[in-house]
Amino acid sequence: MNETLSRLWACFDSYEPLFSAGEVASWTDGQAQWLRQRGVLCAAASTSRVACPCCASSHVEDVLEVPDADPQRFFVPCPESITVELDPEALRQWTIDGDAVAALIAETLGLRGSPTPIQPGRVWRLGTTRWRQSARELLLARGLDAEDAARIAAHAGQAGRPIVLVSCQEPPPHIWPGRPPTCVALSRVMSQDAIGLQADVVLLHDLVQKADELQAQLELMPLDPAGKKRVLRRQVQAAVASHQDDEVLVGAYRECSSYREAAKLLSERLKTKVSKDKIKRAVDRAGGPVAVINGASSNSVVRAVASHRRDKGGRF
Repeated sequence: MNETLSRLWACFDSYEPLFSAGEVASWTDGQAQWLRQRGVLCAAASTSRVACPCCASSHVEDVLEVPDADPQRFFVPCPESITVELDPEALRQWTIDGDAVAALIAETLGLRGSPTPIQPGRVWRLGTTRWRQSARELLLARGLDAEDAARIAAHAGQAGRPIVLVSCQEPPPHIWPGRPPTCVALSRVMSQDAIGLQADVVLLHDLVQKADELQAQLELMPLDPAGKKRVLRRQVQAAVASHQDDEVLVGAYRECSSYREAAKLLSERLKTKVSKDKIKRAVDRAGGPVAVINGASSNSVVRAVASHRRDKGGRF
């Protein structure tokens, strides 16, 4: 089921993400239905170009409509068959509703307040949560790797030390107009089971705390460009190390095919206690046991889905 989230996070940052009818039909049973029920997957305009369904070469042609036909009929020209009629359902396309994604994340985290867009389609205020002795605001942002990232980042604001949730990759610190807020990738802390979307609140707290500590070190330093560069480098290294940790945990599970045995193996190798729950969370983030055993982590799914373009639990 985590394959659904891999597709979601991979395409959420894309400009106008689109899924073809054939692609959606190939998803594991229930995935597309679950996304449609939650409003995350919604209908988009039908495609205007398709591959010929009758030819081995799969040549791509413009979709033509039969004039004045009722019901509508569509076809593509074909050098072998002259014309090939198309099923209208095969022309359907689906996209991601950012507002529905924001509502789903806020619900999963049990946040106070209702999600509201700050910059329509790009930045949402999800709500607030208690953090130690104060309240902190959580935001959702998309497209922070785009050319207009700095303009979008400016809408996030700096008041109240916001926690910014992004889909897959934490953005570089330089896009922010002032102090970079704490950013966390949803692909690392969200998973899906038979019930629905679940949040690894323990890991989320840990990631936020580490990011806050690194930012505090940066602010305590004198305004020395070289010194700030060293702290920024440590921020990047910490993010990389956390991803590498996942690779080690997933690799151990792939070797042992058991959470308990993988935890035992790593505890012996690393000379430190590694829990089976930590192994399980890493495996879930990698796409689940089946994907890991088959050698198909969520990262490979992300790369494949991200290449598609338009015709070119618990309270936090």
